[in-house]
Amino acid sequence: MGTLEKSVSVSGQHALQDMIELRMYLLAQPQQTPWPMFFRGGKEHRADREPHCNPIEPSAAWELLDLQLIEATSSRTFVVSKSGYQYYEGLMNRLLA
Repeated sequence: MGTLEKSVSVSGQHALQDMIELRMYLLAQPQQTPWPMFFRGGKEHRADREPHCNPIEPSAAWELLDLQLIEATSSRTFVVSKSGYQYYEGLMNRLLA
């Protein structure tokens, strides 16, 4: 996990954090257009915090995909993968230690 931590950019970490904490998903866009994030379920989201960045730069989205921290649920929709949740939990444990 230590090598993975070093390879995830700050923008990638923020996107992953938003996707987990705010229960959001990414919608892929063609070419270099930013990828918008939407709340899963629509109604319930934390009113005390807005996403770090919406939309997400393509480089951060591709980074999360390459590291398998997010996965496709359709041809354009991406959610956090099991390894993404594990990475996030490890990151939070290290920050709180």
